[in-house]
Parts: sequence; C-alpha cells; structure tokens
Amino acid sequence: MRLIEWLKGEGTGRGFLRDLIFVVLVVGAISAISQITLGVWTPMVAVESGSMDPNMKIGDIVLIQGVSKTNVITWENGETTGHDTFNNPGDVILYRPYGKEKLTLIDQAFHLFLRKPYPPEKATPIIHRALCHVEEGELMWEGGPPAPFSGYITKGDNNTEIDQRAGEILGVVNQKYFHDQQMKGEMISIGKDAYLDKQTGLAFIDMDNETYAVWGINYMMPVRDEWVIGVARLRIPLIGYVRLLPSIVGDEIRDLLS
Repeated sequence: MRLIEWLKGEGTGRGFLRDLIFVVLVVGAISAISQITLGVWTPMVAVESGSMDPNMKIGDIVLIQGVSKTNVITWENGETTGHDTFNNPGDVILYRPYGKEKLTLIDQAFHLFLRKPYPPEKATPIIHRALCHVEEGELMWEGGPPAPFSGYITKGDNNTEIDQRAGEILGVVNQKYFHDQQMKGEMISIGKDAYLDKQTGLAFIDMDNETYAVWGINYMMPVRDEWVIGVARLRIPLIGYVRLLPSIVGDEIRDLLS
C-alpha cells in the first residue's frame, strides 16, 4: 500500500514509473488475450524477405494463429477441398528452421547496436506455404531422398525450389568433433539421424553411413510438426516497416562505416 501511495505522488520519476507500469500491464494483457484466443503470445510477425511475393511482401505484418488452435491444411489437401489462402491452395505456416529457437529482442538489439553476431543456435522463423506432409521414409520429392522423419514439405510462393532442396551439403563431419560436441551437450538431436550443432548453427544428417553438415533453409529435412509455430491468417500491408526500419538503417550504417 505504501508503494501505491508513493506512486500517486508528484514528481518526474514517479510519473515515468507509473507510465512504465501501465505499458507493461497493457502489453501483458494483450499477450494474455492473444495466447487465449490465438494460441500464441506474439501473434504478429513482420515479413523480412520477398520469398512469398506477391502474396506477402516485405514490410507486411502477418497475423498468426497458433497450431494449438487450428489444423494445417497443405497445398495438396487444399487443391482437393478448395481451401485457399493468400491466393494459393493450402495454408502458409510460420516455422522454426531446423527447430532453432527464435531470436529475441535482446539478440536483435546486440546485433544492431553492438555488431554482435546472432547466436548460431537461433534463427528468424520462416513463413512459407505447406505443400504436403510426408511420413518417415517417404520420398521428400519425386526422385529425392527419403524423409529422415515425418513433417511438412514447404516452399515460398516466389521461390523456384522447395525449402528441402534449397541448400547444399558442406561436407563430411569430422567424427571426433561430432563426438566431442555430443559429450559437451552442444549437439542436439532434432530427429532420426539429424542433429543441430549449437556452436556453429549447422545441421548434421546421417546418410549413406556418413554424417554430413548441411546448410540452407531446412535442407534435406521436412519441417517437423513441433517446429510449426502457427498458420498465417491475415496480412496488413507495410506496417511491418516500423519493426524492420531499425535493422535496415543499422545495416546501411554498418555498410557505410565498413
């Protein structure tokens, strides 16, 4: 009670603290309502690339409904049922590539202002269309390799390749390094015969009795169900530039300084 009485008093510091508490309460309330209604704490994401153009453009804000509140309908099923979203069959999903954790505001601030690299075990979520769902051992594309585990085959509407073909094999992994990383807890299993190296951010996959390092969007692996954050429901043009502008300006300043 003394704190409440103190906050009611006059003074710049007390006024600032009252405003700060109000903002925190409003943001918390909005997040709680979003979690209850949409199944996600932060329901809006800014589009950062042109991979979904023209159906989603850079700077758009997209409203996301969490997977706990809905089902994912793929392009394959959408063509059969007539389910279209954003001018094409099936749903557009937001997912964590290779199961990596999302970048936080602190990660982005350190990158923008202190030039610190992003943590390799984290990544910006991808917003692409779910084409089909494959089971473990099923070919990921016609003539392609079998899926190491079940999940979605995905693609940006403006991309020529599916995500599972958009990348490359970097080489065979040194087994001593692989074993040492496992012993240190730096090698995370992300599915059958698939791993994520927290130190480098690279994904490793076992094929033909060898372990390969792979690089790409979600190269050689389907998107596991638990990597899907939600389904895109609504696009608001241009508003996302408010979120992207600091990064754009920061990149331009770094380019000038270098």
